[in-house]
Amino acid sequence: MSERWLWTQKEDIGPSPRGGHTMAYEAARQRVVLFGGFGLATPGATTYSNLGDTWVWDGGAWTQVADTGPDPRFIHGMVYDDSRQRVVLFGGYGSTSTPPFGDTWEWDGTEWTQIADTGPSERFVPAMAFDRSRECQVLFGGYFQGTWFNDTWEWADGTGWVKRQDMGPQSIAFPKITYTEKGMVLFACKSGVFVGSGQTWEWDGKLWTQHQDMGPKARDRYALVYDSQRDRVVLFGGLTVQAAEPLGDTWELAIIEQPPE
Repeated sequence: MSERWLWTQKEDIGPSPRGGHTMAYEAARQRVVLFGGFGLATPGATTYSNLGDTWVWDGGAWTQVADTGPDPRFIHGMVYDDSRQRVVLFGGYGSTSTPPFGDTWEWDGTEWTQIADTGPSERFVPAMAFDRSRECQVLFGGYFQGTWFNDTWEWADGTGWVKRQDMGPQSIAFPKITYTEKGMVLFACKSGVFVGSGQTWEWDGKLWTQHQDMGPKARDRYALVYDSQRDRVVLFGGLTVQAAEPLGDTWELAIIEQPPE
């Protein structure tokens, strides 16, 4: 059976033009939530300003639902918590004159509430995903002041942030993590060593295990997601660091259980 893939432009009005924003799908309310990013300070300007607005996309139109909540920021972590039907946001970059954020916020579909100001240290571009089997947010790494972190934290309702590990992937740049039915999968490359293949790791809630260092070549700023219908991790694109060359390749990771020997 053949398939037809078709991109369709649905709207060109809504949130102002921007980059560095994040989006999460609210399954309970069947809509996409967008927060923050950065855009031109004014139309036609040559300077940028950070944004702190919240929008939702229902498949037909964008609606701005809040302009209060987290301080304006970009390249923060944000993910949907299926068990509590909340969008959870952490960290992000504010300005060159201030450190990045280390606060945690929740969106309940109506408003933002700050739920923590302790936990992981201030950082931006952390990897975040929701572990459905263990009903917790998983956060790995991020960046601040020339350092790529390698700590692993989990957030669960009632316990808040708990540091689970500070061993595992070392000096990982622009990490991406996604949930699969068999565990959390991370793909990343070592900072400053963007040659050869990237690294593939698994988090089981206690330990990190490196499974292979073959597959997609080293890159940063790629996208990674889990296809639950086909049980595949899908990776697309990114940039080569040496030449900042955009990549257009698509990879899939199949986690195949081997029978005991």
